[in-house]
Amino acid sequence: MYLLDTNIFLFLAYSSEHLTEEEKNIIQDAENELYFSAASIWEVAIKYALNKPDFNINPDALRKGLFDNGFKELAVKGEHSLNLLNFPESLSKDPFNRMLIAQANYENLSLLRRIIK
Repeated sequence: MYLLDTNIFLFLAYSSEHLTEEEKNIIQDAENELYFSAASIWEVAIKYALNKPDFNINPDALRKGLFDNGFKELAVKGEHSLNLLNFPESLSKDPFNRMLIAQANYENLSLLRRIIK
């Protein structure tokens, strides 16, 4: 079971050629349950509203597309927020990344992510 980082499903939405072979294999394996976080949709919605250049996909259409392709949505729970306290700030300063790390840890999911600088 995998929780996809925002960057991964944006690559999937824009052009799967940006995905590595390993990422493609994980996503295409029918045995894998794939999740996206409501926090990622929140992140995309904020950046879309601010007209950020890398976030020019409608968040509602993105969410619908993820559901249509068999992905499951992981809601943000209070337990996830409290789990943030278990990780040092040095792990990631980005609040959305920190939430995904906390969610994956709490729900015992593998986090499929790529750090882009």
